Amino acid sequence: MNLIILRKSFTDAFPIMVGYFSISIAFGMLAKGFIESYAVLMSLIVFAGASQFIALQLFMKNSSGILIVITTFVVNLRHTLMSSYFSPLYSRTNVLKKAILSFGITDETFAIASRRLKSEKGEPAYHISLNFLCYVSWVAGTIAGLLFGSIIPPDLAEVLPFTLTALFISILVLSISNRFDIYVGVLAGILSLSFSAFQLPTGWNVLIATVIACITGGVTEKWMK
Repeated sequence: MNLIILRKSFTDAFPIMVGYFSISIAFGMLAKGFIESYAVLMSLIVFAGASQFIALQLFMKNSSGILIVITTFVVNLRHTLMSSYFSPLYSRTNVLKKAILSFGITDETFAIASRRLKSEKGEPAYHISLNFLCYVSWVAGTIAGLLFGSIIPPDLAEVLPFTLTALFISILVLSISNRFDIYVGVLAGILSLSFSAFQLPTGWNVLIATVIACITGGVTEKWMK
């Protein structure tokens, strides 16, 4: 990997790393007293913020393992959409690299990488290093939360989870290049809120809204051109 690619990936990853470190500290603090060091193992293997918090909440309620697996699976279904977006860019990439890339895809790395790869061809080295840096930050934050969470003021700990939301909003805003992007984003938001009123399983409202908004946006954009 050359220095130019490494510099690009670090520059793009740094804001995400800051946000991930903060939110994973909160995860480590919540996990202390329940799953203890297994929280680090979860961050190493799962690496999915929302589903990890949901799984932890289910652990606290002594939910069955089947329920935890199904719930987190549904929450993470959106990753199939994100992976399908990158798939054409890496059609000539070997299976191992594809597996590594897909493991590291999150909402934030997807937003950053897709914006970068709009102007550049698929570059596995850039994408893998971007994902890896964010992954390390998430795991490190989990460890820090377990070890030092007790010395963090409770008021500060309560607001740490919002850093992930704020980070994603900022990335989303930076990804907007024209009015059409705004229209599609607003449509997805309205649909997601509307579907949430139907008491669908966790995450389904976001998944369905995303699919409909993407299809509508794609068809409309093609028709306009």
